[in-house]
Amino acid sequence: MFTKGNKIVLLVLCLMLVMLSLSACGPKRDNANGGEQPANSPAASEQTAAPTDNAEASAMPEKPQELAIWADTAEDKLAVLNELTKKYTEKTGIPVKITPIAMNDQPKTLTLDGPAGKGPDLFYQPGIGKLALEGLVQPMNVPEDVLKTYTPESLSALSDGGKLYGLPFVVETYALFYNKDLVPTPPATIADLEQIMKAQTDKANDKYGFLFDATNFYFAWAFMGGNNGYIFKPNGNSFDINDIGLNKEGAVAGVKLIQDWFKQGYLPKGVNGDIAGGLFNQGKVGAIINGPWAVSDSKKQLGDKFAVAPLPKLANGNVPQSFIGVKGWMLSKFSKNPEWATDLAEFLTSADSTLTYFKQTGEIPPVLEVLSNPVLTNDPIVAGFSEQIKHGLPFPNVPELDAVWDPMANALKFAAEGKDVQTVLDEAVKQVQEKIKMMGASK
Repeated sequence: MFTKGNKIVLLVLCLMLVMLSLSACGPKRDNANGGEQPANSPAASEQTAAPTDNAEASAMPEKPQELAIWADTAEDKLAVLNELTKKYTEKTGIPVKITPIAMNDQPKTLTLDGPAGKGPDLFYQPGIGKLALEGLVQPMNVPEDVLKTYTPESLSALSDGGKLYGLPFVVETYALFYNKDLVPTPPATIADLEQIMKAQTDKANDKYGFLFDATNFYFAWAFMGGNNGYIFKPNGNSFDINDIGLNKEGAVAGVKLIQDWFKQGYLPKGVNGDIAGGLFNQGKVGAIINGPWAVSDSKKQLGDKFAVAPLPKLANGNVPQSFIGVKGWMLSKFSKNPEWATDLAEFLTSADSTLTYFKQTGEIPPVLEVLSNPVLTNDPIVAGFSEQIKHGLPFPNVPELDAVWDPMANALKFAAEGKDVQTVLDEAVKQVQEKIKMMGASK
């Protein structure tokens, strides 16, 4: 679980500028001549003739005919993964089959395909969530020197009950994207942002000062958390799932703020992420909220006009509290090649691989050596995300979080339509409680 102290460490790690000292404390994965690396690690493989053929490799089971992974469906990211897995095949002789399946669909698909022997060795998920509870993952056995190459919190996000089930590939939060032609200086406060909304909103011509996916709890949470709201009450290193704060003062204030933007006409009804991102990339919106996954498209469309800044401060002086997510390669419970699947996961999340992935996708890895690389530290777009990460919140690492998303999405839609905020949030919390009881997890 994440304490405030842990969160601060994560934020500092992701600031990158202070990582030189931390990265120096851990062994390098890509240092010359193998050094402390196990012979079967990908970095060691790069230093020796393929396949991994020295003494430690002999401890590995026989190589499988193929490894299979399920990746998310974005074509640009699939292209990079194809490039990386080809390198893995060149080094080990093991072909890797990539099957694109939407990340949200993977757990459900795995429950059917896994027992039938049709599942992957690795699949791609945003945190451990219910995967361990549902028996979809198995623990990974990763050498200590490899574990030291990642930020500790990113490993925690993929762990449950003290066991690690995956290796981290991407850490992300959202921030303010802005078009420098329309918004020369990013707004420092919500009041500044509302002035931009007022001046630039022209619905008839699909022009807006500010848009975001306002009925998506993932994004809307920032304004609830920034107003000191909470999802589950922190309780030491855990959470009290019976103390839900989504209908209490802070969350109510955040939803009322969003509702007011709808009432003022600044946010059009039905706005979603596709609409906001599409109009922004057409140069019709001054600022939006979005994440690293959208950087490539915005850079292509807007070029030097595109910039990223932290979200503007709320009236209480707080920066909105964005969610921080960790996506990683999870070891399937049904993999018959857990050792080699782990070896592939180590390769994909190595410094070389993740730096390549960052350069082509803009997604930030929680790998210490890469975080201190000037390619990242000198990038103003990455700096914008890094500043926002200081004010972020890791997802509560409890399975009961799954009970929150749908009720809160419905509540936000009702609020956007003008319904009483307290009433819709009260109803949402009742639904969350019922879902938790159905999960059999209420204490």
